[in-house]
Amino acid sequence: MKKITLSLHWQILIAIILGAIFGFFFTEQTPYVDWLGTIFMRALKMIVVPLVFCSVTGGVANISAQDGFLRLGGKTIGYYVLTCIIAIFTGLLFVNVIKPGQGLTIALPETVTGLATQQMTIRDFLINLIPENVFQAFATTNMIGVIIFAILFGVFLGKSSHSSAKSVQNAIESIGDVILNLTMFILKLAPLGIFGLIANVIATNASTTEQLRLMMESQGLYLMTVLLGILFHLFITLSLLLFFVGKINPFKHLGRMKEVLLMAFSTASSNGTLPLTLSHIKTRCGVPEKIANFTLPLGATVNMNGTSLYEVVAVLFIAQAYGIELTIAQQLFVAFAALLVGIGSAGIPMASLVMTVVIIQLVGLPPESIGLILLVDRFADMARTALNVYDDTVCTVLVAKTEIR
Repeated sequence: MKKITLSLHWQILIAIILGAIFGFFFTEQTPYVDWLGTIFMRALKMIVVPLVFCSVTGGVANISAQDGFLRLGGKTIGYYVLTCIIAIFTGLLFVNVIKPGQGLTIALPETVTGLATQQMTIRDFLINLIPENVFQAFATTNMIGVIIFAILFGVFLGKSSHSSAKSVQNAIESIGDVILNLTMFILKLAPLGIFGLIANVIATNASTTEQLRLMMESQGLYLMTVLLGILFHLFITLSLLLFFVGKINPFKHLGRMKEVLLMAFSTASSNGTLPLTLSHIKTRCGVPEKIANFTLPLGATVNMNGTSLYEVVAVLFIAQAYGIELTIAQQLFVAFAALLVGIGSAGIPMASLVMTVVIIQLVGLPPESIGLILLVDRFADMARTALNVYDDTVCTVLVAKTEIR
């Protein structure tokens, strides 16, 4: 008899449906299952710091060690940062106009102060970018401090001429591989954790028919906001860059990359799509192997336009759901956090979920509030991965244009 197996995303979808049913119809029994979500969230938080540190340090060390890093790397990273910033502000624009979280009015836990009460001047913010004690930054999950240290450490590790530097880099990359495997194991347990999270969210905030209706409407608006931002960035922003900067017909480039986009969308994995992306960018776009082999793996590691756009929409949606009005300065902090945290996102399905938890913690919201976006996260994950990968291809052809001249 043939064994029937379900893909992880189908397991998660079933867990979301069952969790919603349990939370709505068995509200009083929710404490018997919500601990599954608590354990899942603790496991995610457990791996965040080592995952981000190893990913960022290893990626930056590899880049800085390559010949021609200053020229080719400068162009590539400059492009990635520019488009990521545009993507973030696109997300901010759509989430502020549509306001998908308004109307939910979810109460904050008494132990959480919320982002609106966290006041920090620009001076204090800039000072706090550099941690006084890196071990304290690791222990307190100060992710901005961890990422800044990882970037600096990676640059000088890659540039070091000491014989043992390569061994240190190899050790960090090996630890990163182990942590990534551990992440994949934890994500296999996601259906159980998501069942507990969704049951708790529904029982707490949608235990009546009217509350459930509001929850579903807000989820639909949230997903629409994410998709509109992604489509705008893909079809407008990146098309304009191709046309005006690279003198490339954006429709032709989109046609050449259609299989890549479909692969990224269906797998929700930048790394899983990388072999196909490399093949198509060389054979269909004529990009030299040296350039493609540099820009695309780098993009799969640090260029997360779709992820960063999604993260700012998700965090502001959650803040709106809690009735928190964010100032411009606070929204800029969320944008900067999304830019930095995007560097540490692994190119695997649901990695954005892990990084979103990081930003939620950074801004003072309860990590469990991630449950508010889980109902439609799979669809958002597929769309943001497609944008991540497509932006990598746009960067590659634009950089190739400047190098070939």
